[in-house]
Amino acid sequence: MKLAGKTVCVTGGAGFIGSALCRELILRGAKVIAFDTGTRANLRQIENDLEIVTADVRDLDSLREPIRKSQVVFHLAAIERRTACQRDFALALDVNVQGTANVLSLCSHVERLVFMSSTMVYGEPKYLPVDESHPLDGYEPYAVTKIAGESLCKAYHFLNGLPFAIVRGANTFGPQQGFDCLIPTMILQGLKRTIEVWTPDVVRDFLYVDDCVDALIKVAETEAAVSKHFTFRWDAHSTPLNLGQGHGTTIGELAGIISKYLHTTWVDVKKPPPVTSKIVGNIARISYLTGWKPKVSLEEGLRRTIEYYKAGGKG
Repeated sequence: MKLAGKTVCVTGGAGFIGSALCRELILRGAKVIAFDTGTRANLRQIENDLEIVTADVRDLDSLREPIRKSQVVFHLAAIERRTACQRDFALALDVNVQGTANVLSLCSHVERLVFMSSTMVYGEPKYLPVDESHPLDGYEPYAVTKIAGESLCKAYHFLNGLPFAIVRGANTFGPQQGFDCLIPTMILQGLKRTIEVWTPDVVRDFLYVDDCVDALIKVAETEAAVSKHFTFRWDAHSTPLNLGQGHGTTIGELAGIISKYLHTTWVDVKKPPPVTSKIVGNIARISYLTGWKPKVSLEEGLRRTIEYYKAGGKG
């Protein structure tokens, strides 16, 4: 199934990944409905090419009409910051869990729904790279809300046959990402002074935003990647799907690459490590089912991102 000519709804459409997804969907000939509660700055260049709706996933009535008109839904709206979910777990539950339930409850007619989850659902991995059969051991608030969202997809699939796919994303980065995220923070520090690294041996899987968007679209367009018939067994031909580069980079290595481009240095400030010290996803399943592979290397993605912020780009 191609998305060209389809009406496609993107929740969180004004966000970092959501706005990039909207731009690419338009280029591929889709009729896009983007809704978000925040700023629309990321959509300014394409605002005449799509429908923008002010909607809150916690408000069922605000979602009803846009989703009714849609054939495909990408559900990206969420409180994504791990620290924000810890500060206000009640809000994270309301947005990430009840909000997801609201969206899913209106999607019984759609041809497919793609839910953006996270590899953080695995918690501290028992092995690397983690495949989709790894236990869901995430216990921090953000991971718990994503695990709940995945379970809700399966529940609505059981209740009304909702065709869905779950994509467990890695650490996506690129131009227009918020200044409070890791890579923009490092770049902005490096432009002014020494880069401060909390825990250099922490390992993450970094994916450039263009590759993330390409993967999401390929998942939506690939029949084998979408669960259409309820089964008690989730095998290699059903969801979920890990998304990432498929190899890990330490935060120290990341700081080293950015430092090289900016002709600066980095220092270990020796702050406590995050909940999960190492996470790298095995991307064999998504590659096998959709043919997708990342095209932009970490170094090239960082070069593009650095050039964006050096030119005064906003987060």
